[in-house]
Amino acid sequence: MNQIRTNSYFRHMAIRCSYCGRDYDVTLFEFERSIRCVCGKTVTFKHEQMTDEAILARSAEDRKIREIRAMADRIASLIVGSDYPMIDIEIEKQKLKERISELFPDKVDLYDLIYEPRFRRLKDQFRN
Repeated sequence: MNQIRTNSYFRHMAIRCSYCGRDYDVTLFEFERSIRCVCGKTVTFKHEQMTDEAILARSAEDRKIREIRAMADRIASLIVGSDYPMIDIEIEKQKLKERISELFPDKVDLYDLIYEPRFRRLKDQFRN
């Protein structure tokens, strides 16, 4: 899959060859057109039009993810940079786990895979 790269200075989008990394302007790919990269590989890009419902669903999902990330970052900062009692940090961790189960019921097990080891490592490194 080719990557999309935005360049804020030039205000254009570039499609990157997944093999050699050369960038091509997105306008070269109008009407489902593909091009041959200088490295010899074919570079394609499929234009997709998103419906309003899909855009809203994606933004709602992004808000949920940002909320979880903010809660986790707060807990990490409490472990690293405060004298907050560990029992209170454990309560905050439980609140995070509960919020994950509310927002992403099918992904609760990811808390144990991602956040718990992170918090344990920070505790070992900064609290012991």
